[in-house]
Amino acid sequence: MTNKSGQCLCGKVQYKISGLPISQGICYCLQCQRSGGTFGSPLIVVLHKAFDCSQENLSSYKTKSNRGSIVTRNFCRECGSHIYSQISDVPEIVTVKVATFDDTSDFAPQYLVWVRSAPPSCTFPKDVPSFQENAPMEMLLSLGRASF
Repeated sequence: MTNKSGQCLCGKVQYKISGLPISQGICYCLQCQRSGGTFGSPLIVVLHKAFDCSQENLSSYKTKSNRGSIVTRNFCRECGSHIYSQISDVPEIVTVKVATFDDTSDFAPQYLVWVRSAPPSCTFPKDVPSFQENAPMEMLLSLGRASF
């Protein structure tokens, strides 16, 4: 499948993704934990030009990553659902929160990042590469087109 759609909790922010993701993973960093209210944040990386999102009810919040990049977290101003993020160092991509997909059944993580920030009670998928902090950016952007 090469198209995905999703929305926020209240449905006022909707999006479509055309094409396949560049990569899929789960982030356990403290920023993702706090912005999503959960220990792990399943996400996909897609080309910005393949991501079409309604903007009228969208707000954003900027944070700084440990690498010094500015991360813009975009969320619904009505219900607060975090939809996607943009990273200043790689403007050609966006990371989309998988929990906002209309159908999440085919998500398959290719990597786990920031596992050192996960609480001890977290269990991780077997046979998925994990990184104590960030995975190499080259890896995240060159895994090939993972299928949905």
